Amino acid sequence: MLNKAELARYSPGLTTIFIDRVFEELQTFEGEMDYKTFLDFVLAMENKKTPQSLHYFWRILDVFHKGAIDTFVINMFFRQVISKLEQKI
Repeated sequence: MLNKAELARYSPGLTTIFIDRVFEELQTFEGEMDYKTFLDFVLAMENKKTPQSLHYFWRILDVFHKGAIDTFVINMFFRQVISKLEQKI
């Protein structure tokens, strides 16, 4: 079982908002990710061009379940990416 902090160690490029969304959208058990859910995550991360992976990430990015991503959602995710990049400089 993995919690959010442990999943964050999978890749240093993962933002906290992305990890929060993963835990919101995927089945967890008392706030922890089981092995099968982690395997799905790893497969999606390592095969980003497959339709299954795109569907996986769309589910995470479609915050309001509208079937579309608006500028608010893009800005919400992008702000943390910018922040992470600034920390590395």
